[in-house]
Amino acid sequence: MPTSTMREAGLRVGHFQSVPWIPFYVGSEDWPVRRVPCVSSTVLAMADAGLLDATPMATVDWLARGDQWPRLGGLGLAYRERAGSVLLFSPRPIHELDGADIAICDETATSLRVLHAILADKYGLRIGRWRRGLPADPSMPRLLIQDQAVEEAARGRFPHVHDLGREWWEWQGTPVVSAVWVRRRDLADDALEPLRAGLAASLSRYASQPDLAIERHCARHGVASAPAALRALLGNFEFELGEAAEAGIRRMAQVLPPAVALET
Repeated sequence: MPTSTMREAGLRVGHFQSVPWIPFYVGSEDWPVRRVPCVSSTVLAMADAGLLDATPMATVDWLARGDQWPRLGGLGLAYRERAGSVLLFSPRPIHELDGADIAICDETATSLRVLHAILADKYGLRIGRWRRGLPADPSMPRLLIQDQAVEEAARGRFPHVHDLGREWWEWQGTPVVSAVWVRRRDLADDALEPLRAGLAASLSRYASQPDLAIERHCARHGVASAPAALRALLGNFEFELGEAAEAGIRRMAQVLPPAVALET
C-alpha cells in the first residue's frame, strides 16, 4: 500500500505544532498515521466528536475523562521550577492584581486552571473576568503559553513576567504536567504499535540531534526565535514522565478548580 494511502487509513493522531512538542514529532511526516492539527483547548471537543484515536490531552481534561481515554505509556509534557513558555505578563506585580480582568490565549487549557489556583489560593486574590482573546492594549494582564509566550517575552513590553512553573513549584513543590498522551479505550493495542514506534524513534532522534530537529521545525513553521534559545527552553520540559511528574498530576487533581468561566 502506498505511504499516502496508509496515512489516510491509519490512526488519527493529534499533532501539536508548537515548540515544546518538537521532541514528539521528529520525522512524524513519515509515520503511517494521519496527523490531525490540534491545540490543547480543542482536543476534548475533537475527541468527543470521534475525530481522534490518540493524542496529547490537557491534563485537566484527562482528569475529567480518563476513564474514556487511558494514557499511552508515561508520555506527556511536564515542567518543574521553570517553564519559560507558560507566562503571566502584567503591567503590575502579581500581588496587585486583585479583581483584575485577565486575557488568555486561545490555546490554553491546563495553564488557565493553574493560574486560577495560584491567584486565588496562593495569593488570595479575587479574579475579575477571564477573557479569551488578546487585546492590543498592554494594560491588561495576559496568560500566554508556548510560542506566543516566547514571542511576547522577546518583545519585552511587560515589566512583570511571572513563570507559572516557578510560582507552582514554590507553592506546591511538584512539577506541572500540562498534558498527557492518551488513546481511545476501544482501540486495539496492536493498532497503536506504529504510533508507539514513531514516538520512541522521535524522542531518540531528538535526544541525539536536538539542534537539527529544532532547525527543521523552525524552517517548516516559520519560527523566528534562535534555535539555541529554543533548545534551552526545551530543556525545561520532561517528556517521559517520572514519579515526580505523577505526583504533580495527583496534586493538580486536588488543587485545581474543576472549571473556569470564560468570557469571549
